[in-house]
Amino acid sequence: MQAGDLVKISEGARHHRKLSSPIVMLVEKTPRKDWLEYDWLVFAEGRYFKLGRQMEDSGEVISASR
Repeated sequence: MQAGDLVKISEGARHHRKLSSPIVMLVEKTPRKDWLEYDWLVFAEGRYFKLGRQMEDSGEVISASR
């Protein structure tokens, strides 16, 4: 996964963020100060928010950035 990709996130992540669609765009990796290393800043439905990198395990790239 890389910045610019469109990703279908899990239903749990979608419900947690109260999104009507499970599709998000990855904007950038944001560093963390713990062992998890980074989160993803994503854009969906007109707003930016962070998702944990665990999203990479359950998310599905539906359109890769070039």
